[in-house]
Amino acid sequence: MREPVLDIVSAGPPTTQLRVSAALDQLPIVLAAARTLTRRRGFALEEVAEVTHAIDEVGAMLIDAASIGSPLRCSFVVSGSVFLMTSTVTSRRCLPRHPDPRWRVLEALTDRVLTTDLPGESEGEYEIVVGFVTRRHGCT
Repeated sequence: MREPVLDIVSAGPPTTQLRVSAALDQLPIVLAAARTLTRRRGFALEEVAEVTHAIDEVGAMLIDAASIGSPLRCSFVVSGSVFLMTSTVTSRRCLPRHPDPRWRVLEALTDRVLTTDLPGESEGEYEIVVGFVTRRHGCT
């Protein structure tokens, strides 16, 4: 039997954090949280779709790289016209770099993509962090 599907670490302004198993069947939970947050902040349906598409790309990359048993940890900040998401998994390998097609899609959907590989707790492990920022259209 699986561990609990959803563990909300905190859910209050300005940051919402959640942790799910790093598995594709858990990604809809992350998408639902992002949709709710962006809709509450007045993002248009097209903008919400772009955010969820970007999360699909990030989620697929990180789930593919995650070590067995690693959770997918996500943090969302929605402030005014800006949406920021950071996601982290533990991995035994680094994340693929450009010109991977997923990166091109992610860059087309967002205003800025941020990535880093940090040393993990165990030797040979990495904490892979991928983040992105997007703004509502027409906002500067």
